[in-house]
Amino acid sequence: MESVPIVDFSAYSLDRDEPDPDLFQKLIDDIYEAFTTIGFVYLKNYDGVLDEKVDKVYEVTQKFFLFDYETKMKCEQPKGSYGGFIRVGTQSASQTEDVMKRPHMDLREGFLFYPPVSQKAWPEGMPELRENVEDLLLTGKELLHRVLEVIARGLKYEDPLIFVKSHQKTGTAEGCSSIRLNHYPPTADIEVEEKQVRCGEHSDYGSITLLFQKDQGGLEILNRQGQWVSAPPIDGTIVVNIGDALQRWSADKLLSSKHRVVNPVSESDKRANRYSIIYFGSPDVETTLECVDGSNKYPPINLKEYNEQQYNKQYNIS
Repeated sequence: MESVPIVDFSAYSLDRDEPDPDLFQKLIDDIYEAFTTIGFVYLKNYDGVLDEKVDKVYEVTQKFFLFDYETKMKCEQPKGSYGGFIRVGTQSASQTEDVMKRPHMDLREGFLFYPPVSQKAWPEGMPELRENVEDLLLTGKELLHRVLEVIARGLKYEDPLIFVKSHQKTGTAEGCSSIRLNHYPPTADIEVEEKQVRCGEHSDYGSITLLFQKDQGGLEILNRQGQWVSAPPIDGTIVVNIGDALQRWSADKLLSSKHRVVNPVSESDKRANRYSIIYFGSPDVETTLECVDGSNKYPPINLKEYNEQQYNKQYNIS
């Protein structure tokens, strides 16, 4: 597949109590085709209310990253924990096999919300950041569930809610879904090292990822043919992709594709800020990942051990 398909989600949009009986099967087929060939899809017509909440998070995201360095560092994510500010040049998304290609840290800063987050992780005098991010995590849960149900139906599993049942505790300490706010500063006036990019090649750990991006592009996906496919922002859509956990769960029927964010090329883009909001959907802590088809292609593993393995793999920890 040479491009990321656009799929109309109106048959099961969040303003519907039940799926449209005339259009639901087409939605299932379209999602299945995308997630078994390139692993990514643009969704449109999912829900206007969710868009409004995303817009509010964009506003507070831009406000937070405009703070001076000292103010943001007061919210720095402690080493070995999840949640808080992540400064530029301290992380590389590149997984172990790609590290030699990308020896330098990524050109981005971020803020990670992974419940429960210490109060110290939030900036003083800006309660709207926490309020809106927490609200989006809970609001996005319904879309997460609906996409997971559609995926299970496409795989023709006996229980179409098999994935949904393992994503019930999002927003609590027993859930593992999270939100990351990204800011990619302008590159025009900084020294960019050879092979350094805004975000290195990687696949996501979890089940599915919901990506909200505006204005500036740079996202690229590696397809089955080994080609990098551009996925620029498209108004009225979100990008959804399969994560490693769901590929494992489905015994490799679903595809978790590597992706990256490359540096801007034009002078105007080099002087522009890029922002994105990432909703990482992940199973609940108590989940055991076991191939649904009974093939045992991968041995059963509990989520905590799985997450540790994925983290160690990315950062080459033995």
